[in-house]
Amino acid sequence: GLGGEQVEGRQAVRELLIAGRRKTREIWIANDIDANDVIDDIRELAEAVRVTVTDVPRKHIENTARSEAPQGIIAFAAPLPEIGIEELLESRNGVQPFLVAVDGVTDTGNLGALLRCCDGAGVTGVILPKHRAVHVTPTVAKTSAGAIEHVPMTLVPGLPVAITQMRDKGIWVVGL
Repeated sequence: GLGGEQVEGRQAVRELLIAGRRKTREIWIANDIDANDVIDDIRELAEAVRVTVTDVPRKHIENTARSEAPQGIIAFAAPLPEIGIEELLESRNGVQPFLVAVDGVTDTGNLGALLRCCDGAGVTGVILPKHRAVHVTPTVAKTSAGAIEHVPMTLVPGLPVAITQMRDKGIWVVGL
């Protein structure tokens, strides 16, 4: 699947709760973290959807983290929902598909930054190959600043078939 079960970083966790697309089991916050608007917002959002927030030693977070700088917060959630490519190829609410097919991206930071750009540009879906590409890790989630919660994604066995499906639906294909 896409992954995304462990979300690290303040903005990524906040967006996980705001989007509400998937169940969040628990959130850990470092017990020495300074109170600020984002942390307060996370606590309020979690309480509103009945997600347990546990204050834990920072060392515990750092030992569990899989990204470089979890910013004193980790959320544990259900995996990201995968959307079928057929659904991504359809117009929704009169909006034509604006898709990005990602090929050969193996760096987690690069995929996260790409997803953040896609979210900002209004991309309606991202197509990722199942093999020889990175999927959603805690670093991708953190680098995307929560964009993983808002940009639908699908995994495909091969991009050439997906590109053919796009062309068959009349979607312009531009290679960069």
